[in-house]
Amino acid sequence: MATLLKVNLLPESARKLSLSSIEQFHRTPLMWIAVASMIGFAALLLIPLGILQSQLRQLHVTIELLEPKKADVDRIQRTLQTLRAQEGAFRNMRQGGNLWSKRLNLLSNVTPDGIWFTELRLDPAKGLVIEGSAIGQGGSEMVNVGRLREDLKADTDFAAAIKDIQIESIKRIQDKDIEVVQFTLSCMLAEPPATP
Repeated sequence: MATLLKVNLLPESARKLSLSSIEQFHRTPLMWIAVASMIGFAALLLIPLGILQSQLRQLHVTIELLEPKKADVDRIQRTLQTLRAQEGAFRNMRQGGNLWSKRLNLLSNVTPDGIWFTELRLDPAKGLVIEGSAIGQGGSEMVNVGRLREDLKADTDFAAAIKDIQIESIKRIQDKDIEVVQFTLSCMLAEPPATP
């Protein structure tokens, strides 16, 4: 039987007797199992991430579809707030219903010639808003609008329901050959007296 003899011709300082277990670890099947496990774990993490991204895209699409409906709901809510405020103002007017018919009759009586009303409305912030027009007469129409305001303030019944009357706007427009002045009066309503 032949004996195998190994001869190491390297100097003593350069000789390596054997590899450590850590140095040999990369050659073992356990290392490949560990690497495969880490790659599999990373792949498993990507699956929920993809699902979450898909759900996020679907939520964005849903939000975009709901935006117009949300705008409609917001508009309806603003309209409801306005109507509720007007309801309160109408309720206050109803409590003094006979007085308001007198006040509106007074409005008709003190209106100077050449002035007509285009709109009367209740505004939650401004109170009774009176919009009207006057035929341009070289500046006297402005005097007539001011006189209307002063006559309304001077009447005790009308003044009892109104805190203040302001000329909110006056503007001149040309309608063919006739100059027309459009004006807006805002009459802030006074709080109605408390009923026992």
